[in-house]
Amino acid sequence: MTTYFLRGSVIWLNYYVDGVRKQKSTKLKDTPQNIKIVKDKIIPALDIKIATGEIYKKKPKTFEYYGGIFLEQKDKNRSYLVKKEYFLRVIQFFNGRNIDTITRLDIKRYLISLDMKVSSLKVYKSCINEIFELAVDDAVIDFNPALNIKLKKEAKEEIEYYTKEEVRKLLSVASGVMKVYLEIAFNTGMRVGEILGLQIGDFKDDGYIHIKRTRSKGIIGNGKTANAVRKVPYSKLILDEVKKIQTNNIFIFGDMDDADKLKRYWNKVVKDSGVPRYRMYATRHTFATLMLQGKIVSINELAGLLGHNKASTTLEYYASVIDGDKVNLEFNFSLYCDDTVTIENVKQV
Repeated sequence: MTTYFLRGSVIWLNYYVDGVRKQKSTKLKDTPQNIKIVKDKIIPALDIKIATGEIYKKKPKTFEYYGGIFLEQKDKNRSYLVKKEYFLRVIQFFNGRNIDTITRLDIKRYLISLDMKVSSLKVYKSCINEIFELAVDDAVIDFNPALNIKLKKEAKEEIEYYTKEEVRKLLSVASGVMKVYLEIAFNTGMRVGEILGLQIGDFKDDGYIHIKRTRSKGIIGNGKTANAVRKVPYSKLILDEVKKIQTNNIFIFGDMDDADKLKRYWNKVVKDSGVPRYRMYATRHTFATLMLQGKIVSINELAGLLGHNKASTTLEYYASVIDGDKVNLEFNFSLYCDDTVTIENVKQV
């Protein structure tokens, strides 16, 4: 028999289905009128469903069904596009199975079969986890089998970054749009999508670039983390270079709306300069590493400049390139040379 109880100021139901205790919120506040509704209408209706077996009629749907809902709930931004690609790969493995038949072991086996870096596996696991959460919300499964699955830790890869001399070589052979891109990337540590999303109005008179958006695969987004909306200092040299390539397009880099469109130019600059071939993301690592090695900022300040949510994230990446010496925050510096960018008295932003 169904009974009711109070949890805080909300009326909850307590009942048994096939010997298993269930509790469900009515979402009704504790008032005399609502108590009467629960006693006279809700409880009798639920008891009838339990007695007739109607409570069992909700059948689990396929993993693909809940995956579709998962995608529908995502905005068409960078995260959506990336997760859609992962989701489609996951579907191929589970191949239309009912979601209640997929076990924790099945998920572990799938993740192991991918043979990828842990950082990539985390994205797959997150996607699977969110899909199972939808099935839990739909009351077709009681728990999420993907919850708290531990991934094998891997040795931390060394950060790939360029020396000051290598940066000078890259800048010396770059021209046009790629020259401007590299000036911004090496001197601000901004992400690729953040740079491609820049507009001339983001360069404020206070000496800071106000980062508000990203562009990836033609989609305008809000950034990778909660702290992605931030300010980073820039020099007059960067602004002068930006104005040289400015067009009528609202974006500084015009139709260059995805990192893949830059790769051809990046590969050519790397080849012509003779420096080691790293990913474009190495510009961000270079900025962070040289800022720390030059004792320009603290870990906390660097986290703010990079848009990390936590300083611990920054420390995890760059602990190997710093020592325990006290950082001199008032040190005037030039990261590369006098004819590139000089930032003075970097402040926390």
